[in-house]
Amino acid sequence: MREEIMRIAQQFQADQDLAKASATLESLDVANPRQWLMLQTEESITTNADPGVIASMVKLTAALNIQSAVIRTYAEQQGLAAPTPTFVIDEVAVVQTPQAAPLPTTAQVVIVTSEPVTPAAETTSAPAALIDLATPTEQSSASAAPQGKATGLINVRSGPGTDFSAVAALNSDEIVQLIAKTPAGDWWQIGLANGATGWVFGQLLETTGDVSGVAVAADIPTPPPATAPVAVAEQPASTAADIPTPVADAAPTAAPAAELTATAAPAGSSSDQPYFKLVSSRMWSKAENGDCRGQHLLRINVIDANGVRINGVRLKGIYTGEVMVTGSQGKGDGVIEYDLYSTGEGFTVIQNDDGREAASDRAEGFTTQSRDISQDLLIAGGYCTNASDCQIFYDSWGCNGHHSWEATFQRNY
Repeated sequence: MREEIMRIAQQFQADQDLAKASATLESLDVANPRQWLMLQTEESITTNADPGVIASMVKLTAALNIQSAVIRTYAEQQGLAAPTPTFVIDEVAVVQTPQAAPLPTTAQVVIVTSEPVTPAAETTSAPAALIDLATPTEQSSASAAPQGKATGLINVRSGPGTDFSAVAALNSDEIVQLIAKTPAGDWWQIGLANGATGWVFGQLLETTGDVSGVAVAADIPTPPPATAPVAVAEQPASTAADIPTPVADAAPTAAPAAELTATAAPAGSSSDQPYFKLVSSRMWSKAENGDCRGQHLLRINVIDANGVRINGVRLKGIYTGEVMVTGSQGKGDGVIEYDLYSTGEGFTVIQNDDGREAASDRAEGFTTQSRDISQDLLIAGGYCTNASDCQIFYDSWGCNGHHSWEATFQRNY
């Protein structure tokens, strides 16, 4: 597959037939061919592949209008693309012209008609109309600073990776300043409104301004030590036929959106305070998902303390902000299903079935990117058999775009 991407790019460089290149790219057996091309091009850049091959892939991504900070920076550095333009507005000198009489201090203009005026009219005409002109405002000559706009509700972390704790969150369309980046250019260090800094995964920001000038951070923090997997509770016997047996799994450590967090209910929670605990989370096995050409979905079950499925519970996407209601899709009682894309998604419960506001754990770590899934999960799911086999799976991009997940929230009453 990697060689095929290179061949398509080199063929496009030779014949400049974009329609042919696009059609060939779309015929590849991957979930998102454009995303696949972007990932392959970024991988070639970060691994210092053959410059000629990289150049052809960069030109194809540019022709297809595929946006990537890593590719854009490389293209500008290698002269494959013009630098992002910046504009400077020069001051305009004001030339004074002789005036027969000084103008009023409010800069008024006398409007004179071009029609001939008779002597009688000269003595009886109304006073000329006066129009106030607005004072010109001074225009900035500074270049646009590099900024990022959040593409959804996204986490801000203490370091460049999902191993680091979340220190804040950005709302959709929130604008932040880009301060620094990782050597690979896949994470941005940003400035927050309160003066603090944090890190955001690059693909979750839309960048503007001259991002090529953003330097690599000099003080990138070291990832914290791995934590033990979160234990998950057994399902009530009454729902064993409906909900798969929970699997205790560790959160993947390399995914842009790959993390699984389960927190205890707040102290004092009761039936008067709906709280939904994450009691299970698992990745579907390779056979269960339909092999490497299977599905890419997230299924979430919502049950009460007795294991009864609950309809009418509202959940909200952590990254996209999309709101979904259990039982409303025709997928079964107490269920939502979400089509996972390359960046993954996670959910929290925001409203009980009776309309009351609810709180919940965060269900995250659901990605379709094979390289972002831990070896333990891949082995348990039948995607590879041991460490060396899993490395081959990673190197070949595995079942990229085709992984499915399932999780269960249980209400505290």
